[in-house]
Amino acid sequence: MKPSYGLCSRYGIIAYASSLDQAGVLGASVADVASTLDVIIGHDPKDTTSYPKEVSKLTPALTQPLDRPRIAIPKDLRDRTSTDEANLVWAQAEALVKELGGELVEVSLPSLDYALPAYYIIALSEASSNLARYDGVRYGYRAEEAKDLLDLYNRSRAEGFGWEVKRRIMMGTFSLSSGYYDQYFNRALKVRRIIAEEFQAVFNKADVLLMPTAPSGAFEIGAHNNDPVKMYLEDVYTVPINLAGLPALSLPVAKDSRDMPLGLQVVGPHLGDAKVTQVAAAIERLLS
Repeated sequence: MKPSYGLCSRYGIIAYASSLDQAGVLGASVADVASTLDVIIGHDPKDTTSYPKEVSKLTPALTQPLDRPRIAIPKDLRDRTSTDEANLVWAQAEALVKELGGELVEVSLPSLDYALPAYYIIALSEASSNLARYDGVRYGYRAEEAKDLLDLYNRSRAEGFGWEVKRRIMMGTFSLSSGYYDQYFNRALKVRRIIAEEFQAVFNKADVLLMPTAPSGAFEIGAHNNDPVKMYLEDVYTVPINLAGLPALSLPVAKDSRDMPLGLQVVGPHLGDAKVTQVAAAIERLLS
């Protein structure tokens, strides 16, 4: 589960994209995840993005009965992005709504088509800025036998960062460069705001939203090494949640042809973490 942005302190975590980074929990059950989050959620003055107010505990929500929950499924997104594996999850989601006795709410999220490019422009731009501090002097890896200070910077960053990290730094630096800042970064921020507003409209009608976690099951290591765009497309269902700072819990509900688990996301409004765990726990009981 990834809680609402700001609920878990990011202090001590290597910054990737500061406006998107959020600590979460992996667990064997919804109860394990909820009980762990109840311990680590809370205000931290060392994190300037930390939410300053008290929030409801998640564990008590696990046993609360669901009274005809309003559950949204974005059918327009299903029509635009589905794969064979994702369709299994979409079908399971609709079946689960009926089993829970919930009210199925059909909603539209038209701007999610732009979430992936907007996310990567914002994330890579912030990564470029955050990782600039790793220069071989103040943080991280330090190259040996450098001729001078500039050579130390160049060698440390070239040797210390992997190829994918360097690719992302270069793309982020390009997005922030003179002449491209407004064309890319500022536009991405506007898209982000629109996506957040669309999610808010959804949660004015529904308690939670269900959607797949990924378009496929886990792929083999190195399967997308020669096609980074295909790798980025694996995030098509998760990056909109990060852009809007919403809580989401993923739990396995089906399996693909390779017997790999396929995840279903239970997504809630900002600070709606207790409702997310309540619905997720009910789904878990149905599947057990």
